[in-house]
Amino acid sequence: MNISLKDILKDRSYTDGGYVLFDIADKAILNGDMVVIDMEGVSSIPTLFMNTSFGDLIMKYGIDKTKKIFSFNNINRFQLEKIQKYFNDFQNLYREKK
Repeated sequence: MNISLKDILKDRSYTDGGYVLFDIADKAILNGDMVVIDMEGVSSIPTLFMNTSFGDLIMKYGIDKTKKIFSFNNINRFQLEKIQKYFNDFQNLYREKK
């Protein structure tokens, strides 16, 4: 499944956009699909967005399954590093709580 993050965020708050991505990814996981996110035209990915999308998915399905369903197109180095840091930080915090 190919989606445009720019379209998801259009006329939405980052939190609401995160919920939209969560719903798309949740359905993809249930159907055994992958989600390819096109980052073209997206300048930043705030933590508010990642908490309601990636974070909620990690809480529901675990970090490994969440990582495996996503692929990115037109992503720049800064965006990639920010997403990787989010997943790493989430995983480290989860380990500390155990």
